[in-house]
Amino acid sequence: MSTLVFYGTSDAQGVPRMLCSCSVCAQTESKNKRKRPSVYLQMQEQEILIDISPDFQEQFITYNNKRIPPLVLITHAHHDHVDGLGDFADLCFWNGQGTAQIVSPPDVMDALEQRFSYQFHRKGFSFISADTWNAGNANISFHRVNHGFNGYSYAILFKGENNKKWAYMPDSFQVSEEQWHPFYDLDLLILGTSYWEEKQDKARRSVYDVLEALELKEKLKAKQMILTHLSHQIDIPHYELLLPEGVSFAHDGLKIDLPV
Repeated sequence: MSTLVFYGTSDAQGVPRMLCSCSVCAQTESKNKRKRPSVYLQMQEQEILIDISPDFQEQFITYNNKRIPPLVLITHAHHDHVDGLGDFADLCFWNGQGTAQIVSPPDVMDALEQRFSYQFHRKGFSFISADTWNAGNANISFHRVNHGFNGYSYAILFKGENNKKWAYMPDSFQVSEEQWHPFYDLDLLILGTSYWEEKQDKARRSVYDVLEALELKEKLKAKQMILTHLSHQIDIPHYELLLPEGVSFAHDGLKIDLPV
């Protein structure tokens, strides 16, 4: 059995946001308290972390605190997805359990080296540029997708036995038809949606909203969709009642079974 744990499910600002007294940030509902985005997978004997958020230390202590993930996949080099890399590096350096591998496409790796050059020669982990990877029975591939105003990101596609496949796509907007091609007929799509309906001019946006995601589920014929990268505008107990069958919100600590 393969499983996934959502370490963090917020947008870049976290929930509650700093200096915000909105109804979501002010409440104590646990599903609305969100750290920056990252997920942890266990696939057969392989443990995988996707992205290393600025909240990594707290996330690791809360949900793991037993074993360093030996494989880390990075979707893109934005602050909310990689700024826990220093904490991860210290974890590997001081508690070495072998050499962890940090894997991402070459352009993302170049950006990481520019920002974290002092980490690239420490012991306990290594950086590997790659567009594809194998883990257990799963084939993993990175696919570049538009990220709207914020440029581009990579979605990660997992293919396993019996033609099962699922994808993690936390940051995307105005994805082209060519870019969508690998993501049709998924068993599961985990998609970033920061708002229920985002009113901001599309030229300034960087992530899909929930209403757009529902249309995408139909377009892509995804069997199941889980929404993550949620801003403080998403009040889960309220909005989850409005979601159709086969669509749900992620929350920190949620554990699911994976199709691969």
